[in-house]
Amino acid sequence: MKARNEALQQRKALRSKGEEDVDVEKAISKEDKLSKEDRSSETSSVHRRAFTWEAINYHVPVAGGTRRLLHDVYGYVKPGTVTALMGASGAGKTTCLDVLAQRKNIGVVSGSMLVDGRPLGGDFARGTAYAEQMDVHEGTATVREAMQFSAYLRQPAHVPRAEKDAYVEEMIELLELQDLADALVYSLGVEARKRLTIGVELASKPELLLFLDEPTSGLDGQSAWNLVRFLRKLASSGQAILCTIHQPSSLLFESFDRLLLLESGGETVYFGEIGPDSRTLREYFSRYGAHCPPNVNPAEFMLDAIGAGLAPRIGDRDWKDIWLDSPEYQRMREELEQIKIEGLSHPPTQKEHETTYATPFWVQLTEVVRRNNRALWRMPDYVFSRLFVHAFISLWISLSFLQLGHSIRDLQYRIFGIFWVSILPMIVMAQIEPLWIFNRRIFIRESSSRIYSPYVFAIGQLIGEVPYSLLCAFVYWVLMVWPMHFGQGSAGTAGNGFQLLVIIFMELFGVSLGQLIGAISPNIQTAALFNPFLGLILSTFCGVTIPFSTMAHFWRAWLYQLVPYTRTLSAMLSTELHGLIITCKADEFNIFDPPSGQTCAQWAGAFVSTVSGYLDNPNDTSSCRYCQYSVGDEYLSPLNIKYSTRWRDAWVLFCYFVFNIFAVIMASRLLRYAKR
Repeated sequence: MKARNEALQQRKALRSKGEEDVDVEKAISKEDKLSKEDRSSETSSVHRRAFTWEAINYHVPVAGGTRRLLHDVYGYVKPGTVTALMGASGAGKTTCLDVLAQRKNIGVVSGSMLVDGRPLGGDFARGTAYAEQMDVHEGTATVREAMQFSAYLRQPAHVPRAEKDAYVEEMIELLELQDLADALVYSLGVEARKRLTIGVELASKPELLLFLDEPTSGLDGQSAWNLVRFLRKLASSGQAILCTIHQPSSLLFESFDRLLLLESGGETVYFGEIGPDSRTLREYFSRYGAHCPPNVNPAEFMLDAIGAGLAPRIGDRDWKDIWLDSPEYQRMREELEQIKIEGLSHPPTQKEHETTYATPFWVQLTEVVRRNNRALWRMPDYVFSRLFVHAFISLWISLSFLQLGHSIRDLQYRIFGIFWVSILPMIVMAQIEPLWIFNRRIFIRESSSRIYSPYVFAIGQLIGEVPYSLLCAFVYWVLMVWPMHFGQGSAGTAGNGFQLLVIIFMELFGVSLGQLIGAISPNIQTAALFNPFLGLILSTFCGVTIPFSTMAHFWRAWLYQLVPYTRTLSAMLSTELHGLIITCKADEFNIFDPPSGQTCAQWAGAFVSTVSGYLDNPNDTSSCRYCQYSVGDEYLSPLNIKYSTRWRDAWVLFCYFVFNIFAVIMASRLLRYAKR
């Protein structure tokens, strides 16, 4: 990293001295120079393809039928040009851009979109880049890491990693982000974020087209000019660019080569050259009665002329009808046919096989897990708060029941202490769900570009949480077992190890359940509504809060068996209480007197042997002391808990965790709540 930053700063220093004509390669190593020469010679020999679209119509479902948002839109984007897509608010600029970029997942699109006169292939999304208006990124990554992540997964797998890194450095230099290369994303300003959004897309090395949705929104005049200047740099290198833009200045407007102008209803008003000083566009509108004064911004004037602004429309005819009757429209249709003929004259690009993603599954998973681990490591507040809550709850409970003995009261305290394990999933879910939903926003943006699959996203999110789940489970277990003096039954210290296993399973169950709730919820507010309901159901019908023997038959027949907490408490309680000798304290005995002439054993011995417990003074003839339990297993019998099923119960709990994983993966695949 240090060497790369030094190289970037050297090249920046050369430019800051006004030495633009100095060969940049002198500031970098000989190997980088050779690789750049190879890439430039390769680029010059590669045929750049043109993108055309004809008669594009787009209908979306509405109440009572459908609504048309685009109507017979024609146009093209040639390599090395920047095409602006403009129109009034609601005219369908972003809609048209999404349709052309194949980003719409609702509605019906008709018409033809061709690359070099041929239908779009399955890898079209990979060959294009789309910089959205909202700058959604992983906030804990640096600028360089965000661009490298895109390059690693979007450039073909056969490209060496070193070459991808070198290309990222070029993009950082092109976007003038040298001073911010190691800055965290959440610390960037608006302009820097915009440039990073473009850089992340450029890092994929799009071979066909770069789409941008209002890249200058939210920027001041100087920042907007810098951004458009960067786009001109890209176009000069052969990149084809199509972007929406809203009310640009005259200077910005002249930086574009062509204009696609839409009016309300998705109707085309103009498509063609802008010309130096917007001369070509001015002449077109002047021919039909809309004369733009020399001191007026042509971008604003043409919107007013078609009635998109506050002023009334100029002229008696609708400008879409004027366009259809104009010679420019006929020339545009002829140019489309010529582009298709020229494109078909070149042999189609030979590809081994078309794949949805540029890299295989394991490469995707490796990079996503690496990024997730790095993100969590750079969020100490998230990790610390989770660890602190686990430690606090465990320590608070254990100090309240410090060094438990063998009385009935201590027996109940052991049960209560173990029952608190059931609160762990609720703690984890409250922290997991917002993080999952935010990360899903990033995934939705990245998945549109076919960076990695939803299966990789879901699995990567889980793997990132596992180390911290193990740590939290271990801390909770340590602060619970020894202060409360667990392990006094037949299982002994080995039973304490088994308790750790169950707590780990419980922690993983909470993580997976929280991610499942996040996956099926459209937003954080909805996800939060699930938690109280689930917490109440899981803790109420586990067979301890309402004992199994007193639970209504309806709930006992299915919900008791279905609740995973039933398995958790069964496994932990049976391990802790099995073989635990109970010794009642003086105030815990039931006192009774036998009939005259009989001892306590003669009078109550048959009852004690049939039910449970023991007689503390069997040979006395008065004040017999009866203890309800003699061993912990006697307490478990009414609760339907058996020591022999502890391993089964533990693995059933683990199966719930596995089920949640598959449910999360399927929900990530099917439910994205990103209709556009």
